[in-house]
Amino acid sequence: MSTPHKAEATVAPSNESTAETVPQAAPGNPLRRVALTVVALTVVLFVVSILMERLTPTSSQAVVQAFIVPMAAEVAGRVIEVGVIDNAVVKRGQVLFRLDTRPYEIAVAEAESRLERIGQTIGANTATVEAAQARLVEARANAANVREQANRVLTLVERGIYARARSDEAKAALDVSEASVAGAEAQLAKAQQELGPAGEDNPQIKEALAVLERARLDLFRATVTSPADGAITNLQLAAGQFVSVGRPALTFIDAGAIWIAAAFKENSLEHIKPGDPVEVVLDTLPGRIFKAKVESVGWGATASGLSAVDASGLPVIRNRTAWVRDPQLFPVRVVFAEEWPRGIRFGSQAFVVIYTGNNLVMNAIAAAWVRLVSVLTYAT
Repeated sequence: MSTPHKAEATVAPSNESTAETVPQAAPGNPLRRVALTVVALTVVLFVVSILMERLTPTSSQAVVQAFIVPMAAEVAGRVIEVGVIDNAVVKRGQVLFRLDTRPYEIAVAEAESRLERIGQTIGANTATVEAAQARLVEARANAANVREQANRVLTLVERGIYARARSDEAKAALDVSEASVAGAEAQLAKAQQELGPAGEDNPQIKEALAVLERARLDLFRATVTSPADGAITNLQLAAGQFVSVGRPALTFIDAGAIWIAAAFKENSLEHIKPGDPVEVVLDTLPGRIFKAKVESVGWGATASGLSAVDASGLPVIRNRTAWVRDPQLFPVRVVFAEEWPRGIRFGSQAFVVIYTGNNLVMNAIAAAWVRLVSVLTYAT
């Protein structure tokens, strides 16, 4: 009976010693888990940023551009009227400024008098010729203006900015102006023929007609009008000021064509092609996103420092020892898909994102990012 008790007594100490030798689990280090999470998040963001630069590139180096036309008089004279104020919005054909026309009116009167004197000498009536020539000068001036505007409209139609209907309207207006010139030339030719064979071929008549045409053209050019719808800036005119030929008196911003010049890194250009959809955020119109498209991608940029030379004619080599080079930027021209937004200003900054394909994940991230930027423009 005593044997079992001894066995139990020997087994119990064995269990206690086993329990004492089992090692306790070390508590986890929370900083290690946070560090791994930060590293993993950094890697994910790095990969996403690379994919976005390739598939949905963005650029904050974008500026609104337009055609800038320095307006200068083609004749010299003293300003008697300024029809606009600085930073004013103008319509096509609106008078910008007017020069003193008296010297040119006198020149026209002298040319007419000379033509009449020569006509009396050869016994011909020149009144009809004078009227026909005046109509021809006006028709040619109007046709030149219409032709310039029509070429600009046709260019914008080819780029997809304007609808095809605008092309038909421009061509119709050009045809009408050219028909007016042809009609005026025919009337002048008829009037010249009525002078008779001697009068039509008389060199004195031809010279007098040329002088009269020049005088009438100078009189017409004494009034400077707006070539298209747009805005006036850098106005440097006042009544009484003398304007010389070809000296810009103000700057005209053509509102007919507005685009955005955006700079993108060269490793983002591979998938960009004309016609790709674009979303634009303008600093002048914060909180709004405008639809646009890629019109063209620049084929060249200045290779800074590679071809520069100093005064001795030797090439200048720039010492760049950094591991990562500065990226080269190339221009990408972006145009609005619809009519350009009202209130936009030349030279204002923009944020541009280009969608180069049907990349659902990258497109969604880029769309969210550009909407966040549109909200931040209120503060920036």
